[in-house]
Order: sequence, then structure tokens, then C-alpha cells
Amino acid sequence: MNRQIATRVLQHFDEDEVKIVAQAVNDLGSVPKDTVDGIIEEFAHEIKYGSTLTATTEKIQGLLEGVFSPDQIAAIIAQTGSKSAGAVWKKLHEIQEAALTQYLMKEHPQVIALVLSRADAATSASLLKMLPRALSHDIVGRMLSLRPVAERPLALLEISFLQDLVLNGRRDSDLSPHTRVAQVINKMDRKVMDECLQAIASSNEKDAELIRQQLFTFDDLGKLAPAALVTVLDTVSPDVVVKALYGIAKAFREQILQAVPSRSRRAIEAEIEGGPTPSTRNAVKAQRVIADIALELIERGVIEVGGEDAEDDEPTT
Repeated sequence: MNRQIATRVLQHFDEDEVKIVAQAVNDLGSVPKDTVDGIIEEFAHEIKYGSTLTATTEKIQGLLEGVFSPDQIAAIIAQTGSKSAGAVWKKLHEIQEAALTQYLMKEHPQVIALVLSRADAATSASLLKMLPRALSHDIVGRMLSLRPVAERPLALLEISFLQDLVLNGRRDSDLSPHTRVAQVINKMDRKVMDECLQAIASSNEKDAELIRQQLFTFDDLGKLAPAALVTVLDTVSPDVVVKALYGIAKAFREQILQAVPSRSRRAIEAEIEGGPTPSTRNAVKAQRVIADIALELIERGVIEVGGEDAEDDEPTT
């Protein structure tokens, strides 16, 4: 694709993702015309002809201009300047040993041996201690007999580790422990959620409060302003709304129905009155679906909890 289109596409990536793309382009080398034609035909039918594709550092830099600042471009190029993403091995010591060990345990012993042979000695030694003894001995033997690995497979392995551990780990580390726990508890049903909070509060009330502030349940829809509630329900199918409204307080049901378009509201009310009664499990599941949608919109800044027009009283169920 031409530079203008490529630039528009890259604007949807964050800096870490662009590093992965730039490294992949840098490692691509020369691609035969037949291969390029096949890819173009598959993903963009309007393009009829391709040409041999050759990637260079200059092309990568030209692609990034207009999307990132000169300093950001320099940092990306610096990390993709070689024919390998080998810098990832130097970053392994930044990852928690438990997480790295758990990740490696899912890999073939030969892959583990290759990874440990690339990591620094201290990191490799620490990881070997955490592996089961039999596996550890096997891996040491494999490390002694390792042969040179072709550049392309090694680059693919390095990029895979960069994505799975370094970049994803960095995103996870940006979250506080309370936020991570809140994300888990948010997926539980109300009874289990309350039990977890009580258990946490019994040992540390402050922790429980910090987690509680980040929770959002179906009942919390009552805290949304009417406009925010409309935004949430606009993305929910009527059949999910029908299931979610069974068994809740009449006033709360009315509040939700007021945020539904008139035609949909009549259909929902008719279904509630004359349709089959969903199981409690299905009703709770539907409520969780709506709560998750609201929570996602809140996290993206599309809506806010509270507001001048929000209901003062929480709904009762």
C-alpha cells in the first residue's frame, strides 16, 4: 500500500505495536512478486498487480513519519536496527520469574533450552531453579547440544516473546493490584462478589474499599444519568434486556425501560408479561452482560458514573 494509506493504518496502533510491525518489516527482506500478488489478491481485491517488496530502514522511517514524533521514531528504529529482535532476551530479567516460568512450562523443552541459552546467566540460573528437577536436567543437556538456529525462526521466536511477555507484561504491570483484583471480582455474580469483599475487608478494610470503588454491577446502572443509560442500552439486544429485567424491583425496571426506545420498550414489556420466564441463571448472566458493557464504556471514557441527572437512590432488588 502507498505511504498515505499505510500512515492512516498505523495511526490505529500504539507505539509498542508499531515496534512489532516495524521489526517484522525489517526482518521481512525481499519477498517474491508471486507472493506479494497472492497476498494483495486475498486482502484487497481492487489491487491487480504487485511487485517485489524490499524493506529497508529508510522505508520504515518514512512509514512512521507523520504518525510519531522524531524522538519516538528514533527509539523504534533503534530497537529494530538489526536483523533480529534480540534485545528481547535482555529484557527477560524484567519479567517476574514466576510468570516467566509458568510461560516457559507450556513450551517444548527444546524451546526452553533455546530461550535460556539466549538469556543472561543470572536469569537462566534463577529459572532453572524454579523448574522441576527432571525438566531442569533435561534442559541443561539440551543447552549443551544446541546447534545454531536459522535467523528467520529465531526472529519469529523473539517477536513472539516480545508480544507475549515484554509488551503484554508491561501493560499488565501498569495496573495496580486493587485494579487487577477488581477486574476479577467484576466477573463474579453478586453473591460471590459480596463474599470476596467481606473476606478482604475482614483483613484489610482499606483494600476492600479501594476495590469496591472500581466495581460495577447491574444494580449500579441506577447510578447512571439517563443519557448514559441510553448509551449503554443502545448496544444491548432486546432479548438480553428482557432476561435481565426479570425479578428486579419495579422502580428499577421502570428506570431502565425509560432508556429504551418506545417501540423496543413495548416489545420488551410484552415479552416480560407473556413470554417464558427465564431461569435465574440466565437472568443473572444477562445482567452481567449489560454491566460488562457499561463498565467497558466507563473505562473508555464514553460515559461516567453519576452526573447531575443520575438517580440519587440505588435500586433495590
